[in-house]
Amino acid sequence: MKKARRRARYWHGLGACPTPFAVRLIETAAMRGLPTRPNAPLECRDYVYASTSWEVALAFSTLGGGQAVCEINANGLAAEADPDFPNLGIRFHGPVKALSVELVDESALPNARQIAETLSGDYVWPDGTPRYAPDGYLLAPPFARAWGYNDEDFRWLGRWYPLHFLLPSADGITVAINEKFRAHQMYPPDHPDLAGRRRVPLGSLDDAWRQPGLYPATTDLLKKIQVRIERDDPDLEPIRRPWDW
Repeated sequence: MKKARRRARYWHGLGACPTPFAVRLIETAAMRGLPTRPNAPLECRDYVYASTSWEVALAFSTLGGGQAVCEINANGLAAEADPDFPNLGIRFHGPVKALSVELVDESALPNARQIAETLSGDYVWPDGTPRYAPDGYLLAPPFARAWGYNDEDFRWLGRWYPLHFLLPSADGITVAINEKFRAHQMYPPDHPDLAGRRRVPLGSLDDAWRQPGLYPATTDLLKKIQVRIERDDPDLEPIRRPWDW
């Protein structure tokens, strides 16, 4: 006797949702009247995105400011590969039913580094090379390699440092931001401001971005920093240069 084929299970991260247990139908962005994501094709508004991994769905929920995951029923819709996350994500062309909802306590949400680790299977640079090494350290981005940086230069950030909080500048200086809005600089080789001083910190930023559920949008983070600078906030710590620590 043939064994019954086990039904595939799919999970969807709800994102920001004030009443997660009231959700019965997961609608597309177009149905909800939401705009297209920045730099995303218009067609993405016609899909519901999900994963066969509960952990991946929770990572996406957390990125969206939520803390709930739904198991969904695709109602016979074909599962298509998510173009942005082909290894971890899938999508359905139309609304899907919510079978169940699990609300995760805020203290149990993944932190930013754990989210980066969970999604690392689909995190690649524009040239198709991996964003992270197998041991979790960020590999030098193409823009950084163009300035002379190498992979070793980024190890001070610690394992699974979230790329969204690493900011390049026009003169090659790269800035890493922590959750307290403090900027930490690293310099490319032969930068005129170095004057013989070290260009990469001896210290480590491994303790940054470990608060559960905290993963602000880069634009929001920069706006908050700008506001604090304009207000001359005494609690905003000064820029940390590599030769100082």
